[in-house]
Amino acid sequence: MLKIILLLLWIDGILSYHSNSYYGNGRKCNHLFYKWMSKSAKKNILVCTRKSRLYGNVNLRESSKPSVFRDLTKKEISGLLDYLYNRSDLNLTTADKAAINSNYIFSSEIFLPPKRDVLKHLDTHCVQPKREARVMILRGGISTPDVIEIIVSPLPNPTGYRHVPNLPKSIPFIDRPIDVFDFNLTPLLEQIDKVVGKILNDLYGGRLVNCGDRCLVFNINSQLTTPLSGVRKRLWFSWLYQFTEYFLLRPVDFAVLREVDNNGNNTIIKIWFNGLLFNSLEEIVPYYNTYKEYINKIPFPTNAEKNDKTISSRGEPSFKIPLKDPSQVSPDGVRYNINDRHVSYSYWEFDIGMSVFYGPRLYDIRYKGERIAYEISLQELANFYSGDKPQEHVLNFLDSMFKIGALAKYLHPGVDCPNDATFISSSFKVDTQDEPMTNERAFCIFEHNTGMPLRRHNGYFRYIHRFYEGVANVVLIFRTIPTIGIYDYIIDFIFYQNGAIEVKITPTGIVTSSWYTHDNPYSFQVDKNLMSPLHQHLFNFKIDFDIKGTSNRFQTVDIEPDVVKNVCHKKPGSTIVQNRFIKRLKQTELEAAYKFNFDYPKVLTFVNNNKKDKFGNSPGYKLVNKGMTKFMRPPKDGNNPAVSWSQYQLAVTKYKDSEPYSSSVYTHSDNPVFSFQEFIDDNENIVDKDLVAWVTMGMHHVVQKEDLPVTHTPGQSHSTFLVPFNYFDESPGMSVGNAVRIDAVDVNGKTKVEIKRYGTKSDVNCIPKKTYYDEILKKNPCLAVEC
Repeated sequence: MLKIILLLLWIDGILSYHSNSYYGNGRKCNHLFYKWMSKSAKKNILVCTRKSRLYGNVNLRESSKPSVFRDLTKKEISGLLDYLYNRSDLNLTTADKAAINSNYIFSSEIFLPPKRDVLKHLDTHCVQPKREARVMILRGGISTPDVIEIIVSPLPNPTGYRHVPNLPKSIPFIDRPIDVFDFNLTPLLEQIDKVVGKILNDLYGGRLVNCGDRCLVFNINSQLTTPLSGVRKRLWFSWLYQFTEYFLLRPVDFAVLREVDNNGNNTIIKIWFNGLLFNSLEEIVPYYNTYKEYINKIPFPTNAEKNDKTISSRGEPSFKIPLKDPSQVSPDGVRYNINDRHVSYSYWEFDIGMSVFYGPRLYDIRYKGERIAYEISLQELANFYSGDKPQEHVLNFLDSMFKIGALAKYLHPGVDCPNDATFISSSFKVDTQDEPMTNERAFCIFEHNTGMPLRRHNGYFRYIHRFYEGVANVVLIFRTIPTIGIYDYIIDFIFYQNGAIEVKITPTGIVTSSWYTHDNPYSFQVDKNLMSPLHQHLFNFKIDFDIKGTSNRFQTVDIEPDVVKNVCHKKPGSTIVQNRFIKRLKQTELEAAYKFNFDYPKVLTFVNNNKKDKFGNSPGYKLVNKGMTKFMRPPKDGNNPAVSWSQYQLAVTKYKDSEPYSSSVYTHSDNPVFSFQEFIDDNENIVDKDLVAWVTMGMHHVVQKEDLPVTHTPGQSHSTFLVPFNYFDESPGMSVGNAVRIDAVDVNGKTKVEIKRYGTKSDVNCIPKKTYYDEILKKNPCLAVEC
């Protein structure tokens, strides 16, 4: 063996000697030699596989006995539909034959039992409560159309139903959530094209019908809600675009305000054209004939011009030759376990799910076997726009109306999630089909080396301490990315090995664009004839704390100036101003409605006062909101009551089964089924109660040219952290096994080191499995695009 090594070293020396010239024979031989060595080495390098049966157990099959938190299974959806369609009193029409004037199922999802029953089941091993489904039915086929919500049970073979408690038994049909019948625009397109089609073709180079490859389409649809219109009508502003990639960045100066009646028919109320509002299409014709010489034309993009707004890589590459990105490898295989929708990793355990309306949610989040939170879930994604046109004034979106959960799909390995992530599907019953709609790759779960130490310290002083100790910050990430029309929201739940949790959201996607006519305080001009209005993103999350039980309290640790005597100063009576903290218990829900004030910094803590450590401290978690925003609009103006949670960076309420969500798919009406502000206004006592934190994050987006054609993610992320606060005797991160400690040892006047790795080797002697995603995608395109 030694002879072989010496031979290789000798050959290497010779090759190095002859490699002075870049094009010399030595360099060529050197290259060939190492190529041979590389091939030889590859034969001995194994593919990374799991090293223990304790970890890497991933079973994604639907359990025959789903947990209390599990979303509806396909079997349950099938049994649910069989039952509902056989109920003569409901008189339901199947999805393939449904019309707006029929009775049809709009949605269904799991309906959780009362929390006390769930905890009794989880903590005392009592019988699991029966599984039930919450079903929304739109009844357009009865004499007075309405919406009802019912609870159907037991699953998977229902025998009865009842109305959802704490909701009206009958909700007016006009207040129904957005559905496909709001966008049945074919008759409307024909009507518009008949009257002003030639005008639109002259100005914008396309038609609305029979348009071939030069079409004009309505896409952005902003709802003119009852609070904004003052009338009980279903009104929409629809904006017109040139249909070519990417059409949302090719607006024209034309929009219609339309009313959708209970039969799905559209009636034009107003038309926006060339900076003016018209009462009818017929009014536009004489106006155009009079002023057409002064109206700005936008020719339909040529093939060459179409590329400037496409979402595809272009420009000079950042590397001169194609080089693969660095990628992560898991030398011992994945270290988490998944059984159906239950996840365990390190000391963490939790259940995952997806609400059809409100998106991702986690339940029964435990660390070292102790429940930290009963639920952490997304509640709402909202956008409020400003602008100089009527359709921009009313451009407010509450994305739950579009079914956030149903729009989370198509995660792409290697970009949206690492190649070695585990991808998980979700299934729903939605209005457009009776077969369960399965979204492949709705979630992904993966470990991630953040490139940051979880902790580290270097004691480098020769005569005091000479050592280094540190550990990499490796986390588990549960991710989903719903695409709501133009915006994609990367939503992460991140689990750290020191007992901390991060809830993170990062918006990306396409900005809303409209026609630019003149300088205005709502948008920069970002391209020819193009502006994108100022808007504010708002994100609301629910965190149901259970810190060592359900008896918790919310108290702030307020930082205040503290004036003390300066006994070190030569002048008597001198003082020093420092800081001190004072614990302030919040007694009621109104006291706990938190609006951040930089003049009064504080730490927000949730503690269990019934438990004490040997120093008298109460164990708890602190909530650190790194994504705070201020919603400056008046709380009772326009659509603002629908997002009353946005008035607070944090609100804390007493848990109630009747308050499962902060938002509602009915809040666009002037008669919402509830308002979040009501949760606070009853001002219940919250001392030593089961507490829920409602966290608001957000940002003001002033659109710039670099947001074209798609907004990139740097600088867009917003996070809330849940961090142990006197919960443990010391940081539980000290037990992380993959740490390294290096101690200096002097031997005969020379410094040597002792390296301790706690049983884990530092070398990586395997390669990741080869990925075949492109080949798989060609065989099954439905993994990435709608089929």
